[in-house]
Amino acid sequence: MPRNTQEYINGLINKPRIFYLDLNNYVRKTESKHECSACQKELSGKLYCENCNSGDKLEGEITDLKEFSNLKGINASNNKFTDLNFLDTLPNKDKLKSLNLFGNQLKEIDFAELFTKFPNLEKINLTGNPLSAKNLENLTSEQFAKLVEGIKEQKIRINSFKGTILMDLLEYAQKLASQGNHSQSQNAYKLQALIQGNSPKTTNKQNKNSNTTPLLVGGLVIFGISAVAIGYL
Repeated sequence: MPRNTQEYINGLINKPRIFYLDLNNYVRKTESKHECSACQKELSGKLYCENCNSGDKLEGEITDLKEFSNLKGINASNNKFTDLNFLDTLPNKDKLKSLNLFGNQLKEIDFAELFTKFPNLEKINLTGNPLSAKNLENLTSEQFAKLVEGIKEQKIRINSFKGTILMDLLEYAQKLASQGNHSQSQNAYKLQALIQGNSPKTTNKQNKNSNTTPLLVGGLVIFGISAVAIGYL
């Protein structure tokens, strides 16, 4: 039977000594192997348990993490979370370094707010969410540089298969590039290059056909600013 996510969290012991919270809805990872949290059967790399049909599936939103005073990482993949409000309940936000939200139902992401509240957040997986980016204009130059570098190093993972986030980022980068601020423009050109799959030098030339150039990010192909995704790996 499914278990309520918050009830599962409440049942964990020694919360101040937990550094990594695993709420992956199909697999719980132990120190040495992957196993089903319900029957403890080793899964040999599978994403679900055929033995008990993932009987320990979690349902419902997270509402309270205030007892996790030393949390450095959260794996909340393969759930149906719709927002990140639960992160506000973390008592020591500067300790959080990684966040895996793959395969949820997140609708919006505010990178400026996220980087401000969690200054040491380095790894963010947002793939598989119907995301749009909001308040990009609130990013400081340092935060924008962090975002671009994170995407370049694949520490920040996003796609537009279900949402508009890549288009939102591309439009923002083009806007910054047109404003002429040197430090911002450099990162804006770099972000455009990453999204378009070109070198920064090519993007910097801003050729006339840029709006019809296919965009390729991690197997995602997009044509033009207003077009739709036609492929995903």
